[in-house]
Amino acid sequence: TQLKGEAYRDQVFAYIAREDTPRSLLFQVDVLRAVGFRQVEVLHQNSCFAAFGAFK
Repeated sequence: TQLKGEAYRDQVFAYIAREDTPRSLLFQVDVLRAVGFRQVEVLHQNSCFAAFGAFK
């Protein structure tokens, strides 16, 4: 059985592809600065993983 049909499924998958796609560290740091965080710091980066923080 289908919950809401194929159109809804396609809409959900498109949303997932758009919102759940990994972004680069630089992109994420730039977004933090763009929304008002004054101090952004990368604490650790290894391969495709990073820990970072920011103060507003």
